Amino acid sequence: MINKSSGGQALRSGRHITTQHSQSEAVMPTKHPHLLNQKHTPRIAKFARLSLALAACLLCAAPSFAASPAMAPLAGEQMLDRIVAVVNQSVITQRQLNAQIQLVAMQNKIPLNQLGSSDLKQLQERVLDRMITEKVELERAKQIGISVDDARLDEALSGIAQRNGMSLGQLQQAVTSQGDNWASYRESIRKQIMIDELKRREVFERVNITDREVDDYLKQYTGANTATTEYHLAQILISVPENAAPEQVQAAQARANAVIAALKSGEAFAQVSAERSDAPDATKGGDLGWRDTSRIPSLFLDAIKTLKPGELSGIIRSPNGFHILKLEGVRSASANNAVLTEYDAEHVLIQVNSQRNAASARTEAENLRAQIISGKASFAAIAAKYSDDKGSAAQGGQLGWVKPADMVPEFADMLEKTPVGQISPVFQTEYGFHFLEVLKTREVNVPTETLRAQARQAIGQRRADEDLVNYIRRLRAEAYIDNRLTGTINDSAAQ
Repeated sequence: MINKSSGGQALRSGRHITTQHSQSEAVMPTKHPHLLNQKHTPRIAKFARLSLALAACLLCAAPSFAASPAMAPLAGEQMLDRIVAVVNQSVITQRQLNAQIQLVAMQNKIPLNQLGSSDLKQLQERVLDRMITEKVELERAKQIGISVDDARLDEALSGIAQRNGMSLGQLQQAVTSQGDNWASYRESIRKQIMIDELKRREVFERVNITDREVDDYLKQYTGANTATTEYHLAQILISVPENAAPEQVQAAQARANAVIAALKSGEAFAQVSAERSDAPDATKGGDLGWRDTSRIPSLFLDAIKTLKPGELSGIIRSPNGFHILKLEGVRSASANNAVLTEYDAEHVLIQVNSQRNAASARTEAENLRAQIISGKASFAAIAAKYSDDKGSAAQGGQLGWVKPADMVPEFADMLEKTPVGQISPVFQTEYGFHFLEVLKTREVNVPTETLRAQARQAIGQRRADEDLVNYIRRLRAEAYIDNRLTGTINDSAAQ
């Protein structure tokens, strides 16, 4: 359903697929609304090699098959080419910038001929800034020995063709039919692979994730507690008879004090247990074995949580008498399965675009929801006709069985709050305005080993996305950049 991650065309989220870092090993299953007609496309993860996971690159290079527009000048520009930026030893020309602006405009449905001069200037500056970043990244990739030979490029192109239901020849025909040069298209894909490889090596593979972070992630996003703490305990019991007289209690207390003194003087716990404990396991050194918290009396838990392995508790009074515990060890143990709730749901998405601002999108979503609630139209009919999630719209808005952990937070929250058979209020995510209906729910067992692996990769992707910003900032700071549109120069050699 909805991808939680940032950047690029996303899938169902780690809560995605990006054209920026398209490593291909699956993480938390993700669906973007626009890709629901694909069968469980996996979220792109941080540690895998690129392989053939470059379907999104197709979207990067053109509105449909990545065809570059003709390099016509923008309104008001002269045909004469000029340099608009210098990046180390490379240049970016006005023609190259114009071509990229035309491409961005088509991909995002921006009416260039309707933009004012200030808006057009801002668009030019933003696009040029991204082109500068690409130049810097490619230079760094070459610097550390990253290259993509023709065999690897052909493999990636074959993957793109396959995911679009074509042969490689058909892909080439589709690209050229839209006015692009096939050789230029191949080079754009080669560059994207190099940049992805750079980010994998220098950012993604350097992320370290602890077991505690995995535990916290699973508890937060799935409610699953897949790991528990186990304690290895030994005990000495000085029993007190039921309905004991005060004198008997005092005598037992004195024995317990003597045991503590013996242990503190250095006598072995197992020996003292065998000699003085009244517990059934006394002759085994008082060993209780490994126990999780569900098998330890709360009276004992409070005492042992502050101990370190090898330390003794104080004297603990219980109805059975006086206990002295020794914490032999602590470990984390995983259950075999985690039980998660899945939701069979349907939704309608109304996006913000160049013809519809946020207020209009929300109003349209509210009106459509009202039609369903009043009985004027069915959910399936509204979704099929109006939803901007074309993948699910073709199925009457149905998403199938989804987990909250796979969704962006706002969508997940609404899934969990909406009773079965009711239509949610209109709510907003990064993709637009939605409303949903939960049709059914079910409990499913997920192997915790799988769940933890997915969580680890989801955390890694999130942290890598954060680290990537700093990495790119650092690369740019180390480069010579003369941006002639903004009149700024970054000369690393002078810093």
